[in-house]
Amino acid sequence: MTSREPGPADDCRVEIADNPEGRFYELRYGDQAVGMLVYETAGSRRVLTHTTIREEYRGRGWSKLLIRFALDDLAGRGVTITNYCPVVDRFIEENPGYAQLIDRDHPGNWGRSGR
Repeated sequence: MTSREPGPADDCRVEIADNPEGRFYELRYGDQAVGMLVYETAGSRRVLTHTTIREEYRGRGWSKLLIRFALDDLAGRGVTITNYCPVVDRFIEENPGYAQLIDRDHPGNWGRSGR
């Protein structure tokens, strides 16, 4: 699945795609790889390990755009997640509708801090 979305910081466009061979969702700005959300596959679950945005592109809201795209993609596929990424944790806290994607038997770090 790929998407061309308006960039949060300006009217340029970014592209987000799942790279299943590399096990990451990638955010590209023009010809630059700007960020990724890395995952592992465990059965039918995705284990989200970390999200990164290149330093010079931080502060534009692109991590939120990347995470939203990935979670929407996984929800559309009926996939649950195990989350170890604190950036994804914060995103789900701010957007609680995505909490339903957390695998109850394998939540990862989700729920360990009193959520």
